[in-house]
Formats: sequence, C-alpha cells, structure tokens
Amino acid sequence: MPTEDSLQSTVKHWQECTDVYDLLEQIRLRPGMWLPGGSLIQLESILVGYRVALGVHSIDEPFAFWPEDHFTQWLHERHGMSSSLGWAAEIERTTPPDSPPVEAFFRLLDQYRVEQPRRSFRPQVSSEHPGMQAVRIEISRHDWGGLRCGCDETAAHLPSDLLNLITAQTPGEATLTAIDNHVMIQSNLMDPAPATTAVVLAALADPSLTTPDAREALLELLLYLGCGDTLQQEECEATIRGAIWILYRELTTHPSSVARAHAYETLHNLETESDRLTAFQHIVRDSLPADLR
Repeated sequence: MPTEDSLQSTVKHWQECTDVYDLLEQIRLRPGMWLPGGSLIQLESILVGYRVALGVHSIDEPFAFWPEDHFTQWLHERHGMSSSLGWAAEIERTTPPDSPPVEAFFRLLDQYRVEQPRRSFRPQVSSEHPGMQAVRIEISRHDWGGLRCGCDETAAHLPSDLLNLITAQTPGEATLTAIDNHVMIQSNLMDPAPATTAVVLAALADPSLTTPDAREALLELLLYLGCGDTLQQEECEATIRGAIWILYRELTTHPSSVARAHAYETLHNLETESDRLTAFQHIVRDSLPADLR
C-alpha cells in the first residue's frame, strides 16, 4: 500500500530532494529516466553513491539500503529472502517474469516504510568507525553487479560478504567461507578479484578498524589474490605492490604468527626489493613459523 507521501508526490529536480526517500519517490515517478532498462542493480548503485556522499560530507541521515542494512534485514525476516545476493539482485531473482522488478521494489518499499517504525534492528556499530568510510568509498567505485562471480551469478552479493569479514569479531566469523569459490576457485581468480583486492587493502589500511582475527583472514585472502594464475592476477599484484607497506606493518606488528606468515609470503611473492625483505625477515624471524625463518 503506498504511503501518504507517495500519493502526494510531484515531479521535481533531484537537488530539491530532502532525503533518500524523497529521491526514491522521484525515481518512482520517472523510472525510465533514472533506470534505463529497469535494472535494480542500477538503482542499488545510485543508492550506494548517495550513502557515500552522506559519509563524505558528514551528513547524519538515516539510511537503510546498504547491502547489509535494515531494508535487507527486513526482506530476510518479512519475505524470506535469505540468499547471499544483495537486495537488488534478490528482488530481481524472485520477481515473476511478467512483473517489472522496479515495480516490485517500490511495492516492497511501501510495505517497509509502513512497518519499519515498529521494528527494531541490530545497530551497525562497524559503520561508525572512521576507517569504514574509506572501505565504503572503495566498494562504491566498482560495478559489482556487472562482474561475474565464481558462483556463476553477479558479484552483487560480495560487498556484503566482504563487510561481514571486515567487521568479524571472533575467529568463527573471520573465515573465507563466503569468499572462497566466489572471488577465487582454488588458484583461479574470478572477475571480482581486483576489486576485492582494493577493498581488502582499504580495510587493512587502518589497523584499528579490524580485529586481529579479521586482519588475519584478510591477509590470508590477500595472499591468495596475489598468487592466482588467471588474467586478473596482474592487476591484483599491481594493487598490492602499491600498498606494500601495509604488509610490512602487519609483518612486524600483528600478534599472530600465522598472520605474519601470510604477510611474509605475499611479500616474498611480490616484493621487488629483495634486500628490503631480507632485512625485515632478519629482524622478525623469531616471530615467524619455523619454516619461514
């Protein structure tokens, strides 16, 4: 059932919009102008850009459409949409062929806005960390919906999976289960590998953003991304070399010898200054596993 606001809406310039729902109402009124072809993935990209702009300009506005945010939680709880896909891909997947996905989205949006004030959701503490802004901006730079994932679907679900890994609090949460066979299949890197590499490095840039367990898993993922054997490897390698000092920092400061080993092995594969790596290895050898000393 449409909300009272949607019934009274009129077409106006996007610069006159007061919040995300006002913008969505303009898209509802003229979907052909905003979403050529009727793609919800394109709508999701618009909303990601909107969220990033809020963060960049330090605007405190409630926002429910990030991949792991309230609208997705509501879809899972209210409509049983519980796959790893993002909300846009999931709605497109479950909408009958004779029903436009954009119309389905706005029907769900109206239901959500009616029910949302009555519901309580798990707060997203992780998004409050200043370092998360860099991660979200990096995520927004990539067309995940246009990348073919290792699961043979689009990679639209990967931002949510990566954020779950980055914000992991326990060893049980800090695993590559949701990444393996998606970003890489054994040593074969998939299309999302370069974008994933950039996001991992953005997360590792601020060590206070992640727990040691999460950083250990991210370093393991980075090791795999830097030694694949498909066309994406060269781009991944170049991105990692551009952030080489992050690896040296983890090599010298991470409390886990396993994490240090991941950093060292990536450096061993990619460092072009072998004398630098030798010097660091000499200093930190006692904190490395025996086979790497």
